[in-house]
Amino acid sequence: MPLPLPFTKYVAELTVLRAALLTRRVLSSATEIPKDDATPVTIADLGAQALIMASLRGAFPADGYVGEENAEVLRNNEHLSALVFRHAIDANSDFARHESVNTDEDLAVTSLPGLGTREEMLALLDLAGRGQPGPRGRFWVMDPVDGTATFLKGQQYAISLALIEDGKEVLSVVCYPNLSLEDGFVAETSVDRRGCGVMLSALRGEGTEYRKLSTEYYLGPGRKLEPFPPPVGLSDLRFVDCLASTSCRLDITEGLAKQIGALPYPGIDLWSSHVRYAALMIGEGEEGKHIMVRVPVGARADPSRSYVWDHAGSQLMYTEMGGKITDLDGKDIDFGAGRTLAANWGVVAAPESVHDEVLRLVRERIDEDFKQS
Repeated sequence: MPLPLPFTKYVAELTVLRAALLTRRVLSSATEIPKDDATPVTIADLGAQALIMASLRGAFPADGYVGEENAEVLRNNEHLSALVFRHAIDANSDFARHESVNTDEDLAVTSLPGLGTREEMLALLDLAGRGQPGPRGRFWVMDPVDGTATFLKGQQYAISLALIEDGKEVLSVVCYPNLSLEDGFVAETSVDRRGCGVMLSALRGEGTEYRKLSTEYYLGPGRKLEPFPPPVGLSDLRFVDCLASTSCRLDITEGLAKQIGALPYPGIDLWSSHVRYAALMIGEGEEGKHIMVRVPVGARADPSRSYVWDHAGSQLMYTEMGGKITDLDGKDIDFGAGRTLAANWGVVAAPESVHDEVLRLVRERIDEDFKQS
């Protein structure tokens, strides 16, 4: 029988906190490792996913698991495999020595499961890295480091974990270990030099919880974020986007921003997908005026390039605050269609009070673009 959801959420929060600790430990010495698809992956990605999987496999052995990384690069590099394992073991040992500060009398969480052997680490990485979401059942989706490129620059990145049941999010935890909100907004350069950033978490139907992580070990109390107030008008909106993106039609989104007077475009420019979602929810985002529109490059029938781990978890937290998220066809996002969002085309995330109007306007611009092509 599955554990109660409040306890499951607490374990997930500690699991993500432990992974965040590892990423902070290696942040100053991260080394890029080329993969076949030419994207950077670091000791932090692999070590964090291994620790997340050790916790989930130990606490929820009947569930499924889906993660970005697998063990192929480690199986082909003995030195690197040993290095990742050592970092994971060291981070786990340090966290275990401080676990008493996270003890909750009501939830009575025990120590998080750790890694036994290096071969176990490789097997756990492969278990998630080859996992396939489906339309039925319960599975965890994880991104051990979302925003590896900015992580390597010492800027913003995220660690995400979401529980999916029958294609829908029911629980989420996302940590932004480098994020400081002292300036009141989410930015690549708003770096937390003293603590371990910010954590958001949610259970479906129970709102979104915020924590400032003042140390690398302590979970601490959280506060519920208030529902979004209604924006005054479309011109008050502020677009969150990524100008370095090559997978989305920035020209269409910028045209929409100019049409409604929501300038400058973008209002906030961030690399990591989960950090962009954070900008919709916290800091200035709590005013409910930030929106995100993603129009994929290419034809509607092209295979999706949006991976489930880049969106799962953050979308639940945003909708719990009064946001609404659909694809460009107005359909709910389906997290049970495989490792990509294959059942959906694009994303529109906006406060519920303006979502449908934003969707209508972007659809008009897409239709006009199609007629001109």
